[in-house]
Order: sequence, then structure tokens, then C-alpha cells
Amino acid sequence: MKVSRLQHSLKLQIILAIGLLALLFAASTLYSLHVIDQQRSDHALVQLAGRLQYNQQHLTVQAMRYKENAPRDYPSYYRDLRLYFEDLKKTRTELSQIIDAFVANRFDKVLAGDATAMQPQLRQSSHAAAEELSHAWRQFAMQLDERIGPDPEEPRLEWAAEWIVDQHPGLEQASEHLTSTLENDVATRAERANLVNRLLLVSALLVAFGIATWFYRRVLGPLSAAVEGFRQVANGDFSQRVPIDQYNEIGSLADSFNRLSDRMGALRKLLTRLEQGANLEGTLRTLSETLPPLIPVDWIGVLVIGADRHIHLEMAFSDGQPDSIGKLSFAPERTLLEECISSSEPLHIPDVRAMASLSDSYVFLQQLSELGRRDAIFLPISGGGGIQGVAVFASRFPNNFSSEHLALLRNLGVLVGVSLGRTIQLVENSRLASIGQFASGIAHEIRNPLATISLALEHLKGVEPLPAGAAKRVELASKEVARLEGLLADILLYAKPLALNRTPQDLVELVGETVCAETAQRQPIEIRTAPCPLVPADRDRIRQVLINLIHNAQQASADNAPISIKCRPAGAGWVEVEIINGGQAIPENVLERVFEPFVTSKPGGTGLGLPIVKRIVSAHGGTIELESDDQHGTRVRLRLPTQAGEAAAADQAAEDTGADASA
Repeated sequence: MKVSRLQHSLKLQIILAIGLLALLFAASTLYSLHVIDQQRSDHALVQLAGRLQYNQQHLTVQAMRYKENAPRDYPSYYRDLRLYFEDLKKTRTELSQIIDAFVANRFDKVLAGDATAMQPQLRQSSHAAAEELSHAWRQFAMQLDERIGPDPEEPRLEWAAEWIVDQHPGLEQASEHLTSTLENDVATRAERANLVNRLLLVSALLVAFGIATWFYRRVLGPLSAAVEGFRQVANGDFSQRVPIDQYNEIGSLADSFNRLSDRMGALRKLLTRLEQGANLEGTLRTLSETLPPLIPVDWIGVLVIGADRHIHLEMAFSDGQPDSIGKLSFAPERTLLEECISSSEPLHIPDVRAMASLSDSYVFLQQLSELGRRDAIFLPISGGGGIQGVAVFASRFPNNFSSEHLALLRNLGVLVGVSLGRTIQLVENSRLASIGQFASGIAHEIRNPLATISLALEHLKGVEPLPAGAAKRVELASKEVARLEGLLADILLYAKPLALNRTPQDLVELVGETVCAETAQRQPIEIRTAPCPLVPADRDRIRQVLINLIHNAQQASADNAPISIKCRPAGAGWVEVEIINGGQAIPENVLERVFEPFVTSKPGGTGLGLPIVKRIVSAHGGTIELESDDQHGTRVRLRLPTQAGEAAAADQAAEDTGADASA
């Protein structure tokens, strides 16, 4: 069934049902109005029949009176001529008009003063009775004219009165027959109207009951099932399904609900498996197995910016299996991947082949096109430790991802991006931990033979005399041994657990002492301090931090360029130490990762100095920030909490914990 029919069938049925009820209501109302008009018309006919009988009785009564009191002289005769004869003519005329109206079945003249909404109409039986009355009246009137005589000036009123008195029973019988027939017809119409009204009422009740039953079974029942299904899904039961037994909007709603429930179940499965993913392969396998029912994707890959600032393809899955695409590495400049990472927004490429042909720098799109993929979505991923990259979801068909798929993937983008970033970070952390353990073991193994070498070199220094070349080489070897010992010490310091012996310290005093003890023979250092509250700190560790930062500043600054150190309070509960040098700016790609182990821009540097510094500062509950540009040089800002600041932070943490517990 087409969607248009699905979307209009229930509407049409409801409209038809409402139309049928409205039609019945209109028909009942119109018929009731018709019955009211008919009753008024019938009432007018009955009243007219009453006037007919009244006039007939009046004619008879006047004749009887005249007969009983017939005039005996001419003055009395002329008086009756003016009174009785005029009344006789008037009554006769009115009787003729009423009888003619009944015979002609037109009452507009005789009912002019009693107009009705509809003109009265006689039934056949009443009309037949009216014709009989008309025939009797014509005979009666003809004989009456003969009795009156031809002279209108001297009518024979006594003869006329005798004729009326003698012949009125027949006329009354015909009139009564018309009246009774008319009353029977009116009663019959009233009974029929009552019957029709009852039938209309029963029909309306039956139709209303049928519509109510249909509405309950076809609308309310399925809606109740859908509501119950939504309630179950809201409670977490994504296996809930609503049966589809009709093809209309309700069926479309049930089908949408079932698809929604399927998607919610798939999303829950996806979330669960993403949370359980411990490595990149497992996470990509989860995505390749759970996403296709939701999004038509058949290729998933992850590209990450490495330490060399190149984009590397970490891993890819094609049709649910690892894709042996091989190593892929390229510079991110002028690529869509760089645009996606910098904007932190998903990027849709509906036609990969056409887009790849626009620029030679689109290396990955060209590779994706060679793999037969035509539609792709780039999803930025990020994680702790500065991890940056892109997750790629591709399909073999161009323009295969609809707006619905894009919206769903955009909603899942943060989750998928964070999950992939966390997975990559876990892998990186695991790799670094393994390297750290390996380096720690190697350091322990190297220290013993290195100590032996150091003793041997010290012994050679005491041997006299040594040739100049040999003495120079011994001195050089001694320096290298010292450097190796320092490197091993840094590796062990970074790898082993950090224990602090914290006591209240005056950071201003500690900065001045460190500068005097460690930098007497180097370029000048400008110190600006302000009275600061005490900080709970391990004196030796903080001194180690200051020495490292000052040495780095001296090495990075130009010859004889002063170094600026500021020590001051930094808001409530903090003390800040700021070290500034005017040397060259640190490259941006290095600046982002200066606190990562083994990252350095100095020739011969180990890349462990700043990671150790950050570790010590974090252990004290402090923060360290580094800014660098060509205009102002490099600025390191170290902040440590005071005793009051630590107490306030502890109280706030206790309050937050209590609030969470009460919630």
C-alpha cells in the first residue's frame, strides 16, 4: 500500500463517519421542521373545516329563527330583508369559497389571514369527501335559488328558510364526512411522522453506536496498545512490539514505533558494546556489526594525527571484517579531514569520486574511491592527551545516506567520537605504560653496568700520566655517563609512584632560594614577588619543578636575555608562579603536546622534564599552563593551592558528595 493511502485512509474514514452523523442529524432536523410545518398546515385545514361547519350551522340556525319568526307585514319583511337576507348571502358566499378551496386543493385565499409555512394539501380521501360536499352544496344552492326566486328585490325568504331547514341534514352529513375524513388524514400523517422520527432516532443511535465501536476498535484500541508500548519502551523494554492489523495512520504509527524500538534496542546494544570495548579493533567491529541496521554503512575506518603531525589510518573494517588496506599516511594540510578536525563538525561527502577528482591533496578520498566507496561521512573524534582524528563511515552507493541517516549519525557523533577517542587513548596509554615498564626495567638493568663504567673512568682519571687524547676521551665518556645517569633517574622518577612529604611552605622564599642556588653563573633573572600565604607542598619536589622550569627558560632564551619570575597570590586560595623568557616560540605542533612523555624540541632532550613537572604539580592539586608566541616568548604559569584553598575545596567536595547521596 502506498504511503499516501496510508496517510489518508483513516482520515477519510473519520470524515465519512462524522459526515454520516451530520447527515443523519441534518435529515432528522429537516424532517422535524417539515413535520412542524405539516402540523401547522393540518391545523389550518382542521380550523377551516371547523369554519365550514360553523357557517353551515349558522345558516341552519338563522333559517330556523326566520321560520319561527316570519314577518307578518311589509315593514317587518323589509327589516328581515336587510338583516337575514344579507347574512344569508354572506354565509352562502363564505361556504362556497371554503368548499371551492377544498375541491381545488388551494387555500391561499380562504387562509389569507392564517398563513402557514407550507400550503395545506389534501389527501385523496379528503379530496374525494370535499368533492362529495361540493356536489351536495351545488344541488343545495341551486334549489335554494329557486326558493328565493328571480327577484332579488323581493326574495321569498320564508320559502328559502323552509328549504334550508328541511334540506340541511344532507348537507351537514357531507360536511361531517369531510371533517372526519380530514381528521383521519391528519392523525395518519401524525402517526407516520412519529414513526419516521422514531426510525431516525433509532438509526442515529445505531449509527452512533457503530461509529463508537469502530472508533474504539480501529482508533482507541490501537492507540492504547501504542501508548502501552511507549510506556514499556520508556521503562527500558526495547523488545516491545505493537501488532499491526490495519493499514492506516495507526498502522503507520505502530510500524514507526516498532522501528523506533528496534533502533533503541540496537542503540542500547551499541552503547553497551562501546562501553565494553577495550581496543580499537573491538570498537570498530562493534560499530560495523551494530550500525548497518541503523545506517547503510559498509566501510568504517579511523584516521589519527600522529606525533609526526601526519594523518595515519589506524584500522578499517569492510563489510564487518578487517580491511587489509595497508598503511596509509599523508599530511593533513588542504584536506577535508583537516577541515573536519578543525571545525569539530561532521562532514558529508555524497559523491566521493567526484570530490576526490577536485584536488591532488585529497589522498584519502582517492584511496576511498579506489576501494569502491561513493558516499562518506567524516566524524571528528577526540580524546584525552590531545588525540585528534576522524572516523569515516562509507557506502558503495553515491548519495546513499539520507537526511534521516545523517541526523542519526550526527546525534551519535559525540558518543562515537568520544568512544573512539577514549579507545585510542586507552591503547596509547597502554602502549606508554608498557614502554614505561620496559624503560624502568631497562634502567634498572643499565644502572649497574653504568656504575661499573663510571668507576672505571674515575680510575682511569687517577692514572698518571695519560696521553692528552686519552684524557680527553675519558672526560667525554664521564660526561656521557653522567648524562645517562640523569636520563635513567628521570625515567625512574616518571615511572615509579610519587610520594609527597607536604609541609607548609613560603613559595616566595623557596623561589628566591632556588634562584640563588641554581642560577648564580647564568644570565640575570628578574624576580617580582608579593606576600603570599603558605602552601602545603613537598619542598624538594617543588624545588625540582622550579629548577626544571628555570633551566628550560634559560636554555630557550637568547644570550644574556633576562628571565622574569613573578610570585603572587592568584585569587582566593591560590599562589601563582610565572616564569617568562623572550626566546623563540615553541612550534605549535610541539606546544600542544609538551606535557606528553618523550615529546621535546631540544636536541638531545629526553622529553621527560615537563611531564615530570606536570605530574608533581598535579599531585599537589595544582595546575600548570604554557603559552608561547613570537611576540612575547614563552610563559609558564604554575598555580598551587594554599591551605585555606585546600580546606575550601575539601568542604565543597564533601557537600557535593552529600548532595549526590541525598539525591
